[in-house]
Amino acid sequence: MFSENEKDIVSTFYSSLDEIEDKELQLFWETGSVTALFDTCFDDFADDNEEDEYTSFVFKVVNVKGRVPIEISSAGYFIVNYHNFPQKIEVKH
Repeated sequence: MFSENEKDIVSTFYSSLDEIEDKELQLFWETGSVTALFDTCFDDFADDNEEDEYTSFVFKVVNVKGRVPIEISSAGYFIVNYHNFPQKIEVKH
């Protein structure tokens, strides 16, 4: 299901997708954080290497603090995968 590159990074989050539906999440990187809602996930691959297949997760931005390693679309969505996965993800209470 997961590539060797991503297994240790994303498998725990993937297994909790049912529990986070419709909940705000706080995603943390060293340089900042994002409050977001999980939207969907899909199989993805690097443009220059079709052998590097992995799972990407789509989120809707609620709030951004600091500088984060994501690209936010004009509609307010961003993607994370094992390349830019946050160091910590918490359900916001």
